Amino acid sequence: MANNPIQDRYQPGAIGSEFEKHDFGEVNEGEIFRFNADDKDQSLYRKENETQAMDVKTRILHVIQSNTKIYIKI
Repeated sequence: MANNPIQDRYQPGAIGSEFEKHDFGEVNEGEIFRFNADDKDQSLYRKENETQAMDVKTRILHVIQSNTKIYIKI
């Protein structure tokens, strides 16, 4: 059996995401989060109360349901 270095290389899978997935209702007020776990999406939000989050850049309040999935950077 011949040794083929190209096929013998170890290729580990992805390590994982740098974001944790949560429901909006289970995070603390003041927590910074995103709606997508995509680094290209630069929209950041801060939880203001149980039903509202503020866009950090535009400072516009948005009404959010408590079961909405959000992503928090680790």
